[in-house]
Amino acid sequence: MSVLDTIASHLFIGAAYAQTEVEHIEQVEEHGGEAIELVLAAALLVLVVLLAIKARGAILGVLDKRTDRIREDLAEAERLRSEAEGHLAQAQAREREAVAEAAAIIERAKHDAQRHREKAAVDIEEAMKRREAMALERIAQAEAQALAEVRSTAVNVAVSAARDLVGRQIAADPAKGSALLDDAIADLGGKLH
Repeated sequence: MSVLDTIASHLFIGAAYAQTEVEHIEQVEEHGGEAIELVLAAALLVLVVLLAIKARGAILGVLDKRTDRIREDLAEAERLRSEAEGHLAQAQAREREAVAEAAAIIERAKHDAQRHREKAAVDIEEAMKRREAMALERIAQAEAQALAEVRSTAVNVAVSAARDLVGRQIAADPAKGSALLDDAIADLGGKLH
């Protein structure tokens, strides 16, 4: 039986009782008006007390159910809050790890870049030294070739001049030319060895 059914039955009983009381009061009214009012007030008071007693249990039961549901909701909210805090802590830890890893990657990249710069500088310097050595070698070869060409030309010019000179001297004085030739042939053996 629900609380409302209980209240309705009590009201019905109270109304019936009030009806009988009214009839009784009408009889008593003949005997006195104050007594009727006192009886009606007492009946109303009894009805209110009965309703309060009966309704109190039902109202408290509804309130207890509501309190239990609120407690369950609060417990669920606390559990969800704890879970959310755990997820937040994990996310913050992952973020810190990612920031640290990014900083390490940047530091490695800076170190690698510096190492590559230094290696490139060394490579460039070595290349410049090789090119300088090759250039100096080419210059030395060119000098040697030019010197050889100058010597060859000088020898040719000297031989040609000597031929002309010897030819003129032989033509001018054949006996002196013959002696010069003999001296040159004798000298040639010593120069060749």
